[in-house]
Amino acid sequence: MTVGATIKGSRPNTRRAQIGRAKRVRTRKDLVTAAFHVFAEKGFDVPVVADFIEASGVSRGTFYNYFRTREEILAAVADELAREINALILPVLSDLRDPAERVAASARCFIGMAARDPVRGAILVRMIPIAGGPLNEQMRRHAVALFREGVSSGRFKIESIQAAHDIGLGMVAMVVRTILGKKHVPANYTQVTVAMYLRSLGIQAREATRIATMALKIPIDPVGAVLSAIRRKQRPVG
Repeated sequence: MTVGATIKGSRPNTRRAQIGRAKRVRTRKDLVTAAFHVFAEKGFDVPVVADFIEASGVSRGTFYNYFRTREEILAAVADELAREINALILPVLSDLRDPAERVAASARCFIGMAARDPVRGAILVRMIPIAGGPLNEQMRRHAVALFREGVSSGRFKIESIQAAHDIGLGMVAMVVRTILGKKHVPANYTQVTVAMYLRSLGIQAREATRIATMALKIPIDPVGAVLSAIRRKQRPVG
């Protein structure tokens, strides 16, 4: 009886723990979503912690249970954006078998989606050097797997996967920054830089150009649609 009662009594406790965990996950996600909208509406450098608290509707104490600083919630927003972009890139890569084509397609898709909106692009570009690498573990694993596949197949001729990874991230961040800076760049700027990067991996010039300019449909992402809607809402009437 005692054992049975203990087992039976433990079920409500387990259920309460599960509900508590689910609530914490939802609250954190709500805070990240609210912060994303704050950045989209107010720009990148203006918002302060009070703005995120007001937008999310939580208490100051609740906010600080999840994030201690503006930079921490910024990193969480960048992580979420990177996850959404990664999820959209993977189907584009599903029909590609060549590691070089997969690297080029990944870079072009990421640049294309990051550069579609100044706020999103600024968040991602700012966080890459702060994070000192990929914006999340999913990005890191995906990139490392691609480089290892390229090396093992003989497609890539590189001395260091880490160096190739760092150079690629730097290239992506700077291309997005250049595009967002509205500097004079040719329409094929992304393809040119991706081709140059492929050459650093050991791909011959003509082949690198072919791969970097192959037909590629950049995914239409829901985040971009949200940002566009916010931009339209902010435009003055008349």
